[in-house]
Amino acid sequence: MSDIAGILNIGIPILIFMLILGIVVFVHEFGHYIMARRAGIFVEEFAMGMGPKLLEFKGKKPAKMSHNANGEVEVTLYTLRALPLGGFCKMRGMEENIPDDPEAMNNKPLFSRILVIAGGSAMNFLLGIILFIVLLYLTGYNTPIVSSTIEGMPAQQAGLQEGDRITHINGSRVTLWENFMFMLDTSGGRPMDFRVMRDGQRLNFTFAPMLTESGAYHIGISSSFRVGSLTYVPDWLTEYERVGISDSFFMSLEMISFHIRTPFRMIARWLTRQPLPDGAGVMSVVGIGAEVTVIYQEAIQHGIMPMVIMMLFIAGLISVAIGTMNLMPIPALDGARLVFLIIEGIRRKPVSQEREGMVHMVGFVLLMVLLLVVVTRDIRRLWPDSDTNTQYEAPLEE
Repeated sequence: MSDIAGILNIGIPILIFMLILGIVVFVHEFGHYIMARRAGIFVEEFAMGMGPKLLEFKGKKPAKMSHNANGEVEVTLYTLRALPLGGFCKMRGMEENIPDDPEAMNNKPLFSRILVIAGGSAMNFLLGIILFIVLLYLTGYNTPIVSSTIEGMPAQQAGLQEGDRITHINGSRVTLWENFMFMLDTSGGRPMDFRVMRDGQRLNFTFAPMLTESGAYHIGISSSFRVGSLTYVPDWLTEYERVGISDSFFMSLEMISFHIRTPFRMIARWLTRQPLPDGAGVMSVVGIGAEVTVIYQEAIQHGIMPMVIMMLFIAGLISVAIGTMNLMPIPALDGARLVFLIIEGIRRKPVSQEREGMVHMVGFVLLMVLLLVVVTRDIRRLWPDSDTNTQYEAPLEE
C-alpha cells in the first residue's frame, strides 16, 4: 500500500500539471483561432499536442477558394496529438504568400494580423485575470500595510509603525505584497527609500534591508491581510476587512501587471549586472513539474480545498507566464512575428517571407538547444546522486 501511495503522491500532481498545461495551451491557441476566424482567415488545422495524430474531425465551414488534391473543398481539421505538450493553430497564408485568396492571412490588413498574433497571449492574460479574481475573492491577499514590526530589525529601528501603508519604494509605486518582496529581494542590501502614509501624512524613510539566515533580505514587518470569503475568522477577531468583488478585480489586474513586468525586469537586471532574487532563472517543464509536485504534496496535507486553490493559483501563473513569454521578441515566438509586423508598418511593405522564415528557423533551433540545456539541468537537480541536486521550495514571505 505504501508503494501505491507513493506512486499516487507523485503521479497525481504530474497529471494535474499536465492538465493545467494542456488547458493553458488550449486557451492560447484558441486566442489565435478566434481572432483568425473574426478576421476572416481560414484555419487549416487547430491541434492540441504535438506529434502523431490520435483523433481528428472536420469542421463544417468550407474554405472559399481552396480544394485539396482530390478536388474536395477544404474545411478546418481539428486534431488531438500524442504528445500533450504544446499545440498549434495553422492559418492559411501565415508561412507562405498566397495571392488572390481572401482568406489567406498574408492578404489581410496589418492591424488584423497583429490582433491575430497577439490574440494568444491576450487569452492567456484573460484566463489569468479570471482565475486571480476568483482566488483573491475566496482566499484574500496580503497588503503592504504594516501590522507589526520585529524588535531590532531595520523597519522598527527606522521608525515604521503599525498601520503604516508603504506606497513607494525608490520612487516606484507599491500596491502588491509580492512586488514589495521582489524589491527587497533585488535590493542587494543597499539602502532604499520608503514612502509611507500614516494618518493621512506622507513620511519618508531611508534604510537598508537585512540579509537573514534564510538567504533573503527582510526589513522586519508583518503585512496586513484582507480576508477572503473562504478564510476562517475566529470569533475573537472583531476588526478585519473582507475582500469585495471590485477589490479582487483591481488586485487581479495588479497581479497580472506585476507578473508580466517581472520577466522583463529580471532580464534588464541581468543585462545590467544588478542583483537577482535567490533562485531566479529559466525553468523547463521538468522543473515546473517538480515544483508543482512539491506544492501539491504540501497543500494536500491540509485538505482538498487548499490543494485545489494552490493548483488554480499555479494555473494562473503559468497562463500569464506563457502569455508573457510568447510576447518576447524571440524568433519562432509570437513576439518576433509582431516585431516583423511592426517593421512592415514602418517600411510600408512586408519583410520577405524567405528572410523572416530563416530568422524563425534559426531562432527555433536555438530555442530547442536552450530547452535541451535547461531540461538537462532540471533533471540533474532531481537526480538523487547529482551534485547540483536542490530542493524545490516555495518562496518565503516577509
